[in-house]
Amino acid sequence: MAGNDKAMAGKVALLGGVKVLVVGDAMLDHYIVGSVERISPEAPVPIVRVEHEFDRVGGAANVAANVATLGGAAELVCLAGRDHSEGRELYAEHLRQKCESFGINPSLLRFLPCTVRKSRVMAGRQQLLRIDREQPFGRTDEEHEEALRMGAPWEALPLPQTALAERQNVLAPMLKKCDVVLVSDYAKGMIDADVMKQLVGSGKPVIVDPRPQHADMYRNVTLVTPNRKEATEMLGLDSRRNLPGRDLGRRICEKFNCDALVTLGAEGMCLVTRRDEIVEIPTAAQEVFDVTGAGDTVAATIALAIGAGLSLPDSARLANAAAGLVVAHIGTAFVRPEELREALSR
Repeated sequence: MAGNDKAMAGKVALLGGVKVLVVGDAMLDHYIVGSVERISPEAPVPIVRVEHEFDRVGGAANVAANVATLGGAAELVCLAGRDHSEGRELYAEHLRQKCESFGINPSLLRFLPCTVRKSRVMAGRQQLLRIDREQPFGRTDEEHEEALRMGAPWEALPLPQTALAERQNVLAPMLKKCDVVLVSDYAKGMIDADVMKQLVGSGKPVIVDPRPQHADMYRNVTLVTPNRKEATEMLGLDSRRNLPGRDLGRRICEKFNCDALVTLGAEGMCLVTRRDEIVEIPTAAQEVFDVTGAGDTVAATIALAIGAGLSLPDSARLANAAAGLVVAHIGTAFVRPEELREALSR
C-alpha cells in the first residue's frame, strides 16, 4: 500500500489545470463567533457576546473552491438572489466576492428571492444556533406573499421558463470547453430533471454529490458519491439497515446505471463500478476531528482526477487521501496539491 501511495503522489500534478464545471446550489456560510458568560434574564437561553463574524463559501461554491485550491480551473453556475431596486442584492455580491478570492468568476443566475445564507452562532467550538435565510426556489416575492396567505410558505415551485432558458444558454458553451462536470445538489432549485438531461447529454463525465430525493434524476451519470445515509435513502431502504458499502454500491449501480463511491466515515470508502469492480479503501485519516466539508473535498478531488484521465480506483484513492487531510482540521478546510503529495509520500 505504501508503494502504491507513493506512486499516487506523482499523479497529483495531473490535477492541475483540469477544467471542472461545477453546477449546483451555492450559498454563504455566515459565522457569528463569541463567548457565553451568562444566561439571559428574558428567557432560558445563553447570551453570546459577539467577538467577530465572517462569511465563507458554502454548498456548490465550497466545492468549486476545493477544485481551485487543488489547482483545477473551476467554473461555477448557480442560483442567487435577484437585484433589489436599491441596488445589487447584498448576499449575492458577498458570494461573488468570496468566489473571486479563489480565482472563480461565478455565473450567478439571479432568479431566487434571496441568496441562500446559513448563519451559525458559535461559542468557542460549540454551535448554539443555526439560522437559515432562504425561500422556496423559483418563487417571486409576490408568489411568496401569496403562499404565506394560503398557509403553504414552503411548498416548492419550479423555476419560470425564462430562468430555464437562461440556465440552458449559460451552460451550453461551458459544457463544450470543460473536461468534467461536477453536480453539487442541495435541493435548493438549481438541479432538476431538465438540467441533468443537458449535463448528461453533453457527453462529458458527470459526477454527482447527491441529494436522495433527486435520486431518479441521476440515472446514467458517470459516478455518484453518497455517504452511507444518502445511499440508503437513494435506494429507499430502511434507515436502520446498516448494509456494507459494497452492497449499497452494487444496488446503486444496478438501479441508476452509474458507478458509485460510497463514503463510510471511519470505515473509509467503497468504490463499486457497473462492471462489478469493487475497491475498498480504508480511511487515510490518523485522527478525525471534524467531517465538515469532507464530502465537498471528495467530490472535487475525484472530479479533477477523472477529468485528468485517471482510472476510477486511482481517482478514489486520491479523494480518500484528500478527505483524510480535511477531517484532521476543525471546520471547513481546503487541501493544496503540495499537502496531498506530501501525505501520499509519507
